[in-house]
Amino acid sequence: MTTSDTFRVRFRFWVQKKLSLDSKERRLIVAGREVTLSPQVPDTNIADSEWLVMNARGFTSEYEAQEFGGKLKTSSELSSVIARLGINAGTDKPTSGFGKSIKDRVREQHGIVLRDNVHGVDVFADDPNVRISSFSGTGTVRSAPDPFLSEIDELYKVINGASPRAKDIILLMNYALTRSDPVAMIVFAVSAVEMLGQEEKWSEAQVGLLSHLADVAEGSDSDTTPQERDEVAAAIRRSVQKISLSQGVLRLLASLELNHFKKRWGQLYDERSTLVHGLAPKPGVDYSDLAFRTVSLCGHILLTAVARDVWGADKHLAKFYPLPL
Repeated sequence: MTTSDTFRVRFRFWVQKKLSLDSKERRLIVAGREVTLSPQVPDTNIADSEWLVMNARGFTSEYEAQEFGGKLKTSSELSSVIARLGINAGTDKPTSGFGKSIKDRVREQHGIVLRDNVHGVDVFADDPNVRISSFSGTGTVRSAPDPFLSEIDELYKVINGASPRAKDIILLMNYALTRSDPVAMIVFAVSAVEMLGQEEKWSEAQVGLLSHLADVAEGSDSDTTPQERDEVAAAIRRSVQKISLSQGVLRLLASLELNHFKKRWGQLYDERSTLVHGLAPKPGVDYSDLAFRTVSLCGHILLTAVARDVWGADKHLAKFYPLPL
């Protein structure tokens, strides 16, 4: 029986594809604790709701509950990417609620504690009189509940190893997976890979060579004006600061031992560039196939990178991110 001496974790999130669970709740064991998954709206099936809630109870301190809630959220986000589901885990802020005067009046007159509906993780004293507003939605696309739900416990055990870079990847991939527009999926999935490529840097030897070339350009006696030579030297020195996006991605693939993807990436990037540099999708053209292939390849690259921090992040790649032969 719950009392206000213990704390409750409530994690509310939105799924791109509803889970095919014809039940009102699903119980998970995460880090030895029971976590109950249910729809946001009571007395409806999980399969009928795109807004889902995970509840965990019995925490003896708010700090313990906050720590569990944070890791549960990150583990769920990564599991969503692994299963190619797509969830929006929110920013732990209310999306709906009641004014203070209404809350005070209801509490005084009825003993009911009205709480704002937080999108993300909410931790509070586990009072049985807490009530949270909720709103329903409709949709048709569904996804198998596993491995999204079944992997969360294992991911929870290792999620502390996720670096800030890995968390950024997870966030961007979930954002791509939750887009309904295939063009937006393409843009965000590729951006996540390019983000990692931008972290690549020239070696000291390469920096030295580029500096030498800049000096040679400045002192050249070729048929150019001093201004032209200065412009060439400045361009070389600018390149010392950062590897180009295309070079960075190729360097990234090599570091992840994915050199066999270089040709595939080049071909897909050309298709993406034709679309993006056209400034707008062509009327009547279906980009869903390109979006599927883009997310599949980017998923392979990005989850391979995440797996360097979080063991097992790449174990379902063949199933959920298939690549054509």
